Amino acid sequence: MPKTYTFHTSLPHTGRTWRKIEMRADQTLAELHSAIQHSYEFDSDHLYSFYMSGKAWDQESEYRLPEGVSPWGVSDAADDDDDELLQPTKEEYEANLRRHFGDEMTLVEMEAEMEAFWEDFLAEEEHAPGDVRVATLESLHLKLGQIFLYLFDYGDEWRFKVRLHSINENAPEDDYPKLVERVGESPPQYPDWE
Repeated sequence: MPKTYTFHTSLPHTGRTWRKIEMRADQTLAELHSAIQHSYEFDSDHLYSFYMSGKAWDQESEYRLPEGVSPWGVSDAADDDDDELLQPTKEEYEANLRRHFGDEMTLVEMEAEMEAFWEDFLAEEEHAPGDVRVATLESLHLKLGQIFLYLFDYGDEWRFKVRLHSINENAPEDDYPKLVERVGESPPQYPDWE
């Protein structure tokens, strides 16, 4: 029997509109995103983040898709087969370094500067947001009643309040996620502004 979490999701300032969604503990935040989108009849056509602190733009508690991944979870990166075609020749590599650093430094000094830059960059990446595609609900160590923010569409900023409503240690085998309860009409995702 699986362990499940039931989430109460609401859209503040839209009247009495909320949904309850039950999910297995081994499902991811990306799957919770899809379940919320489906329950509110939205198109999953924008990027999104979960903020476990409940505060929008809090980078310390953020989970989102990594850079270069579309709202549908597809990487924008080039195929591995194309990588060799994109590698510069030795002459192009040195010319690029010279354009960046000028003629005052030796090639060894320029490479040392680049290495230091990438070390700093990777150190910052250690504090990068969590990946919604791999963060399971179980791994978040959620507490009953815990509230967090699901922000969808960075332009329109749909801010869903998500509260852990219940935990079922021995849920029946079933297809999850499951819409358990639905109250109120979904607001239009793209309101007519005329």
